[in-house]
Amino acid sequence: MDNNSRVVFFLVSCIIVLGVSQFFIPAPPPAAVNPSNPVSQSGATVTNAAPMAADESSDSTALAKALPKAQALNIPAASVTIETDDYTAIFSNEGAALTSFQLKKYQNRQTHQPVELVNSDPAHPKPFSLLYSGLPLNAQRFTVEGSSKNLTQANEEAQLLFRYRNPQGLILEKHFTFKNGSYLIGTEITVSQAKPGSLEAGTLTVEWADTLGREEMTAGTNSRVQGYRVATLAGDHVYSESMKKSQEAAEIPSPITWTALANQFFMAALIPDPSSGGASVKVVRDNNAFKSPTPEDPNPGLDPKTFTPRPLLVFQTPELKQGQSFKEKFQVFLGPQDYSLLKSLGLQLERVIDLGTFGFISVYMLALLQWFFTLVHNWGLAVILLSVSVKLLLWLPTHNSYKNMYITQQKMREVQPKVDALKRKYPDDKQKQQQEQMKLFNEAGINPLGGCLPMLFQLPVFWALYATLNHSIELRGAHFLWLGDLTLHDPIYVLPFLMGGTMILQQKVSGQLATQAAGQQKMMMWMMPVVLTFISTKWPAGLLLYWVVTNILSMVQQKVVNREVQKAKKKVEVVKS
Repeated sequence: MDNNSRVVFFLVSCIIVLGVSQFFIPAPPPAAVNPSNPVSQSGATVTNAAPMAADESSDSTALAKALPKAQALNIPAASVTIETDDYTAIFSNEGAALTSFQLKKYQNRQTHQPVELVNSDPAHPKPFSLLYSGLPLNAQRFTVEGSSKNLTQANEEAQLLFRYRNPQGLILEKHFTFKNGSYLIGTEITVSQAKPGSLEAGTLTVEWADTLGREEMTAGTNSRVQGYRVATLAGDHVYSESMKKSQEAAEIPSPITWTALANQFFMAALIPDPSSGGASVKVVRDNNAFKSPTPEDPNPGLDPKTFTPRPLLVFQTPELKQGQSFKEKFQVFLGPQDYSLLKSLGLQLERVIDLGTFGFISVYMLALLQWFFTLVHNWGLAVILLSVSVKLLLWLPTHNSYKNMYITQQKMREVQPKVDALKRKYPDDKQKQQQEQMKLFNEAGINPLGGCLPMLFQLPVFWALYATLNHSIELRGAHFLWLGDLTLHDPIYVLPFLMGGTMILQQKVSGQLATQAAGQQKMMMWMMPVVLTFISTKWPAGLLLYWVVTNILSMVQQKVVNREVQKAKKKVEVVKS
């Protein structure tokens, strides 16, 4: 739960109560390998390639012939572009890493260009970078098999193969598979030893960056998830690592199902293939986080005291002798946190979306919100219909709560002179005042919390709605009336003032303002709407729209309750007379 969420939770609770490392290492000397046991403990399979001569210049072997002769020459810098209906991906042959990934269906809210999920700053690690046996692979240029391609047909595929060979005989291949209509990128890494000598057992680490492109620093809301987090599914538990004031690392042992870097709306998930052996995860914090933007400084740079996490997918690798190889497979999902899309993949990736403690309710709220959109084709109207639906669903418990509160307020008004008399009688004994006051309330049948307790049960629903509206990528960029984006703040602050105003009117309709004692309690009844109004100026417009509509419906319901109580009171008076 981020700081803004805690503030919301605290304030809403108060309202209810008051309202009621890479280095080059020379190849080690050969070590004995049991040829009858080609499978390492890690699960990676060691395969024996075609027999090779022991001569260091054995380029006549099948494996060596498979390498382009350009490996022995200077390889020019090159990039390859794969375009689908959903994204444009650019790979560089330097390190065979991803240098750009633009989502066609989502716009950057500052530049109005496609969202970029790779930070071009060279200080940040590049996606798909590798660490293996301490070798400086990310600074090396790979040869490329495959060319730029635009996938336009349904389920059309493209493949890229990047290959690197060093003088000691290491051959490393990165094989990528792309499919039109999918955000999943199939990845296969093959490591071979082509010359005499051996590579000792160790680890193969797939790195990801610490960002998902540049922050939209002037996005205009502090209600978004603060910064980045890394979520890892191991067993049935999701481990979460967020920004910290230290560079503390965390490790999740093998086997893991996936690990993902996520912000509010987008994610990059690394999904190891169990068939090639289990993988573990290491979460490191080696880069500073961006400072939160301010109106005075919308792009303030880095925060020297805060470090952002990034995931490393770690495979245990076997020892390799001449002619042997191993292969590791995984997939990468790079795209939006669209709950329905993630759910359809059957990989439990929907659990990356942090819907909080009451996420099981949020899922149904999101489904209902999407259904309303299919009816009205406008997300603002869908939020209003969701507000009405939730109010109708909670009508009965809320109705009873309002009735109890109204009756309690009427009784409080009747006993108020006696309460004032107790204060005059025991001016210096607060404890005695409270004892006598409680006795007075019991005699009058007043339960100060009687109307508040039913409302407490509504907190989970409100909290689930808060998470739903704050994480719905469908609302990102959605227009409604003067609102340009329902996930950003109201640019002219109409909704914050409407929320504060309707809160005050609701208290007036319910009679709370009239029955509260003078002094601190009455001041708080006025202060809460005022404080919330100023705090909510940076809340997402979708959440405020829901709140304003709910307040208006609550006033209508309170009016109905007031009439019911007044009618019942008149009937009692008629019977007595």
